[in-house]
Amino acid sequence: METTFHLHGIELLSFSLAPEPSTGNKENQAVYEFNVQQEQKINADKQLVIVFTTVTVRQSGNTPPLASATVACGFGISSFEGVLTRQTNGEYLISPDIGRAVSRTATGITRGILYSQLRGSYLQDCILPLLPGE
Repeated sequence: METTFHLHGIELLSFSLAPEPSTGNKENQAVYEFNVQQEQKINADKQLVIVFTTVTVRQSGNTPPLASATVACGFGISSFEGVLTRQTNGEYLISPDIGRAVSRTATGITRGILYSQLRGSYLQDCILPLLPGE
C-alpha cells in the first residue's frame, strides 16, 4: 500500500551548550564526534508518528558533551490504519519504509536546527555530517 506523510510540527525540546573548553594549542583543529539517537512513538488519536532525535557533540577523546539538542518531529500519515499495524499488546508497528523515511527527514530537520542553535558559538563550524542511509 502506497502512503505519504507530511510534517505536522517541530519542537526543540532541549538544547545545551557547554563553555568552550580550553585547548592549549589553537593551531590544532578540533575533531568532533556526534552521537545521534532516535526514538519513534505513535499518537494514534492524532494519527501521528513522532520522531525524537537527540544529537550530542563531543570533542574527540573527551567525554563531557559540548552541545546537545533534542528535537521532536511529528508526521501525519495518510492511510494510518493501513500502514501502522496494531499489535495485541496495543502498541503499533511502523512499516519499515515509513519508519526509515520519517527517520531520515527528522535527522535532516534536526541537523538544520542544531546548525541554527550553534551559529555564533565556538561550535558554529561543527555540522552534523550525512549519516548512512540518508
